[in-house]
Amino acid sequence: MRKIGLILFLLSPATVFAQQMSQQDMQNMMVQVQEVQACMQTIDQNELNNLQEESKIFEAEVKNLCKNGKRDEAQDKAMAYSKEVINSAAMATMRKCTENLSGALKGMMPDLSPEKIAKDFSDKHVCDEI
Repeated sequence: MRKIGLILFLLSPATVFAQQMSQQDMQNMMVQVQEVQACMQTIDQNELNNLQEESKIFEAEVKNLCKNGKRDEAQDKAMAYSKEVINSAAMATMRKCTENLSGALKGMMPDLSPEKIAKDFSDKHVCDEI
């Protein structure tokens, strides 16, 4: 019986949120989700695969630099690589796909702007993050 009460307690914020949304709001949100999904499918899968492989190599190189005490070199490499990824066609498409989101969906998506990503890493050190 306690489990049911706990589940109901945990679901109550979602229920309140859903009650506050009109049917039209929910339909609009579903349309936006479908538009984002369709847009994301236009991203070149080969480019995504290449980015994934490059990031594995990058991570290994940076870990090695950090392990060998070359923190400045690791940080410089990380900043250069992040700029390369930010400016990739795949990231540009992701930004385009999510730029017109509104309401609750906008808050669920990460800010993929180059300015935001560069700011997030300007005050952190890559060796402390990996």
